[in-house]
Amino acid sequence: MRMTNFAGKTVGLMVASGFDEATFITIQKALLVAGAKLKIISSDAGLTNAWHGNGWGMSYPVDSTLSTTLAVDYDALIIPNGNRHIEKLSSEVHAKRILRAFLREEMPVLILADAIKILDIVDTAHPDFIDGVNIVRVGNLAVTNNDDIVVGLDSLNEIMLDFQDEIRAA
Repeated sequence: MRMTNFAGKTVGLMVASGFDEATFITIQKALLVAGAKLKIISSDAGLTNAWHGNGWGMSYPVDSTLSTTLAVDYDALIIPNGNRHIEKLSSEVHAKRILRAFLREEMPVLILADAIKILDIVDTAHPDFIDGVNIVRVGNLAVTNNDDIVVGLDSLNEIMLDFQDEIRAA
């Protein structure tokens, strides 16, 4: 995976307590290697807690709360899997505002696996998956139907390249 389009970019990871820790760590490592600035956006202030296997995992520092976050401050948004955190985000008016802003402005967004349910809060239809295809791209939105983080990040990388080309052409 060559994620050259992430270098120097600020990527928001929108979570609430209960996000999948293994997924988070994989994303964090990949984006740090790619030279991106990963910022945790959460409904929690201070620290947010991951879910690891059958119990609570580590706590991670929050860079920005949902209520103070603006989409314009980020180059891309990732919403990782984890039913617990998606249930919490789904009831957050500011999560809705942020996701709606990213989608309205056609900014790059990656939604992983069961996090697809978050699209319901912005009245966006779930994309249709074709048998054997693990990712669907609709404009600047990429959605995986499994936990294949590498495929998701590769797609987000391509979206960011296309987004940069659109900005240059404008």
